[in-house]
Amino acid sequence: MRQVKNLKTPVLIAVAAIVIIVAAALLVMQPGGAPAPSPSPTSPPGGGAPAPSPSPTSPPGSELRGALTGGGATFLAPQMFAWSKKFHDVTEGKIQVNYQSIGSGAGTAQFLEKKLDFGASDVPMPRDRYSQVAGKFVQFPVIIGSIVLVYNVPEIAFEKTGKYLNLTSEVISLIYMGEIKQWCDQRIKALNPGLADKLPCKDIVAVHRSDGSGTTAAFTLYLSLAYQPWNQTVGWGFTVKWPADEKAKGQGAKGNEGVAQAVLQTSYSIGYVEFAYWAKNKDKYDKEGGVAYIRNDNDGKYYFPTTENVAMGAVAGLQRYARKYGVLPAPDGDWNPVSIEFANPPRGYPILSFTYVFLWKDYSAEGYGDAATKVALLKQFFRWVLTEGQKRENVVEGYIPLPREVAELGLKALELVKP
Repeated sequence: MRQVKNLKTPVLIAVAAIVIIVAAALLVMQPGGAPAPSPSPTSPPGGGAPAPSPSPTSPPGSELRGALTGGGATFLAPQMFAWSKKFHDVTEGKIQVNYQSIGSGAGTAQFLEKKLDFGASDVPMPRDRYSQVAGKFVQFPVIIGSIVLVYNVPEIAFEKTGKYLNLTSEVISLIYMGEIKQWCDQRIKALNPGLADKLPCKDIVAVHRSDGSGTTAAFTLYLSLAYQPWNQTVGWGFTVKWPADEKAKGQGAKGNEGVAQAVLQTSYSIGYVEFAYWAKNKDKYDKEGGVAYIRNDNDGKYYFPTTENVAMGAVAGLQRYARKYGVLPAPDGDWNPVSIEFANPPRGYPILSFTYVFLWKDYSAEGYGDAATKVALLKQFFRWVLTEGQKRENVVEGYIPLPREVAELGLKALELVKP
């Protein structure tokens, strides 16, 4: 278990905060059973500025070809699959990127064991492991995503009521702590007066990840920052001990895919998944329940996980980091403070995360065969991801492109990688 400690580091360099312009009006709802929004999820995200071109794809006649194997975050999987397919097309089939959706914990472990060419995680390299490999690898964000709370409560399904639940960090925490056991609990009713008379006295099934998960780390980090009793008793990490398993009805499932399906198949359940896993099953969830508005306890407003609201949270978190630390870390530095300041932002949708990629600095020294080709392929692919891959047409619904400054740090990280 990890707890959030009070990080206080003097600002060394005065820099302007990272600015992201949110183009659309915020969809902020008050408690009482919020009606469905009419978001335009494919509209340009507020703040997703692609890094400078030129395009890094293979020029005609290029002889570079081969395959890469990466793995890790299921949070990232829908976006990584889309990038891999598009990159395969733009390189005319010469470069294949195989991504294994195995969870951030397994992805981090297998990267460190040299079983993967690159790893991916929704939180930076954990500090205990970072201290073991510091100076030997780089890490950088490739996309921003949000975590949503999906639920299966037929009596209040959106298709019947036209409303989605409102939830807070306290109520979410108390459900997973096994303190709130039934959907008719007065604390849930108080947040949802428009649905209160329909909330059934049925036991809540709290679905969570059973594997080492960056989504779990980001979700529990949010709860640790937003609700102190959670931080003091459960903490955060790839895995945690879920009190609901012993005190109420908890249920584990593997991967974002597993949690999403478990909620759809289990009446009176609730679970946390990356946005894309809800979006592709939205109609099914609306028939059985829905997805929650989450109150940002810092500004007191309820937010639906629209692109605009997640972007608002992203800029607020980055601005808070900039005020406290001044500059973003070096590509081979410790990004954990960024992860902590990014979570539970001052405003906007509050449950969000970067997804980070790990690369070795020296693939020959780490024992990889044909290191020169491997490094050339890695650089080709991730230059594309950090430039063309951040453009609207290459971003999957629900993800947010990186701010320009963050994408440029990733490009600098690639310069440190060698055969």
